[in-house]
Amino acid sequence: MLIPAKSALVDQVYPLILDPTNPIDKEKIKGLIDDPQITVVDQIDNQAVDLVKAAEPGTNFTQEQLTEKLDEFFGTTNREDYGNWVYYPWKYSIVHLLPEEEFVKVRTLRNNYKITPQEQAELAQKKVGIVGLSVGQSIALVMALERSCGELRLADFDTLELSNLNRLRAGVTSLGTEKVVIAAREISELDPYLKLTLYREGITKESIDDFFEKGGMLDLIVDECDSLDIKVLLREKARSKKVSLMMETSDRGMLDIERYDIEPNRPLFHGYLGEVNVQSLSNLTNKQKVPMVLKITGEDTLSTRMKASLLEVTQSITSWPQLASAVFLGGASVGHVARKFLLGESVQSGRYYVDLDELVPVPKATRNSDSSNQPVTRDWSAVQLPESSLESPYKLDKIELEQLIRLANLAPSGGNCQPWKWIMDQKGVLHLFEDKVLSHSLLDYKSSGSLLAFGAALETIRLAGADMGLELEIDFKITEFDQDYIAQVRFLSKSSQSLKVPFASLTEAIPLRCTNRKNGPKVALKQEDLELLTSIGASESGIELELISSDTELKLLAKVIGGMDRYRLLHEQGYSDFMNEIRWSDEEAKSTGDGIDIATLEMDPSARAAMGLVRDPGTVEFFRKQDLGFGLSKISDDTVLTSSAVLMIQSEQYDPVSILKAGMTLQRIWLQANLLGISVQPISASLFIFHRVENEEESGFTKEEKAGILELKKDLNQIFNKDNQRNEIFMIRLNKADEPSMRSYRRDVWESLIVL
Repeated sequence: MLIPAKSALVDQVYPLILDPTNPIDKEKIKGLIDDPQITVVDQIDNQAVDLVKAAEPGTNFTQEQLTEKLDEFFGTTNREDYGNWVYYPWKYSIVHLLPEEEFVKVRTLRNNYKITPQEQAELAQKKVGIVGLSVGQSIALVMALERSCGELRLADFDTLELSNLNRLRAGVTSLGTEKVVIAAREISELDPYLKLTLYREGITKESIDDFFEKGGMLDLIVDECDSLDIKVLLREKARSKKVSLMMETSDRGMLDIERYDIEPNRPLFHGYLGEVNVQSLSNLTNKQKVPMVLKITGEDTLSTRMKASLLEVTQSITSWPQLASAVFLGGASVGHVARKFLLGESVQSGRYYVDLDELVPVPKATRNSDSSNQPVTRDWSAVQLPESSLESPYKLDKIELEQLIRLANLAPSGGNCQPWKWIMDQKGVLHLFEDKVLSHSLLDYKSSGSLLAFGAALETIRLAGADMGLELEIDFKITEFDQDYIAQVRFLSKSSQSLKVPFASLTEAIPLRCTNRKNGPKVALKQEDLELLTSIGASESGIELELISSDTELKLLAKVIGGMDRYRLLHEQGYSDFMNEIRWSDEEAKSTGDGIDIATLEMDPSARAAMGLVRDPGTVEFFRKQDLGFGLSKISDDTVLTSSAVLMIQSEQYDPVSILKAGMTLQRIWLQANLLGISVQPISASLFIFHRVENEEESGFTKEEKAGILELKKDLNQIFNKDNQRNEIFMIRLNKADEPSMRSYRRDVWESLIVL
């Protein structure tokens, strides 16, 4: 036995083509045929019949005529010695085939005339390189089936895993086998004469020139690899060597064509990725790859389910998904366009889509929107003020009033919604109302978020007024939740000097106060600073503060806040509120004068990418239906885990006045922290949802979501308010950070101020 059937040849990648007219090969053929372990496939007569029929396509042969034609065809040649015998060592099979030219002619008969014989001959001279054999396997197979090239160079270093079997043509018997070998074997089994060159270590800086040039320059390169650095390297080489490149993404049938052969100065990835450094793209984690992938593909052009999947990477899935239908579609689209290109047709650079969801649309289910609880815009100039209001002994002039309200409006408010409406009556009394059109949101449970803002604004008026020499008194008017008349301010006198009032030193921080969401390394705060901040809380009756700073507590808190972020975005109104408060550009933020400028979120590339994905409402709707979206729970991890400390404001009573007092306390703490160089960021969204779910039967959350929220509330009470005897009102993180990149804008004073 000259060729061992098993053992030495079992790992062989290429088939062995044996010529029976060569004495040495003939002896090998005999040994293989005689080996009982080897399967022999000899269908040479049927192949010859196909060749005979091809020569006379209009003739309807009888069986007798075909027998005669076969005898003529073989003539004096022994059938066993005609053509070639091909041994496939990985299948322990030997197959009798027509010689190469006749084999190719018969195998491509059904291509005519979608591909003419002349075009087939032209394609046989072309060389195509494919890097990445997941999607690339389908592309290689299509090109081999159509024989749209004469040589395929295949590169991939990876082996087949069980999770690949949702899209790769392979079986469990091939687990652990190199993907490039699986592809090569499949192609060799359908056409052993097609030249295959394999790069089993994948593409490296050392092998890339060889991949492009050895045996002749490539005519086309197809990029289907996962490594961003190799993607860039392939394009740099393709551009320098003037070789066209194609890439299919398996999402919405997106096909990129980059004609570096005629556009050598064309930017990589059509310029979407910008200037990149190959070295900086190597060894990226999947999380780090997401924002880069989004730059290449574009956030707006991804399918909804791909956006949802990218947010789940490292949460409920390990990597982005690919479906067999999309992979096979990609194989078809690249195979089709590549053939046209290789035949010299005018294929243009660009990005193209074969989106089956758009071509064969399925109507989407719609939700019934309940607008019954939406507040109605009111005519503020016609507001009925209480006739019993005492007159202000001192009447502010327009300049004083505008200055005071401008400072008051710098107070923090949920989503920077600025829900206040100030009305100066003819008696010189300033009235504060809630504009519910501005404040209405999931988080503003019983207007508690707005009441905190009003408390902060009233505290600002107290401090700023004293600095202006104004003696004033603040009278809370609200007695029940959901009332919109909050408070009134009477001005008693005006002094030429600043007045001494409690915490007067904080006044200088009013224009400086801001939310700073930057994450820096965790820094321990000075004990005396923390004591000063907590002492401020102790000054207000019915208000208590708790502070945590240990890594263990912060880690548990991150779980609570992250989980509640997810529940908020899964809630229909919560999601709508969040999207409505984000300002996606500086221009938009300036024009509205409210909301959260996305620049103030200080997001890293991964978090910014996640925000872009969440912007698609279809993504969140998909999460709702499938109980997913766990990636949403990680967006705020760094916010909590890098905190120097987290401070919770609590009240003994849960009523409007207590919350107003909490807002005043919050403002004092915030101003003092900023004076100490300590950054402050609210992280309180979860608290408002906890109150709503615990106290409302119809909160808009499902039964399962409610259960999950209440479990997170239990986790919160392992950190704060452990005896559950107080009411959690507001929570802020404290840390040391650089100056914020942006400060939130405010609306013009006269949009919130009315003078009767």
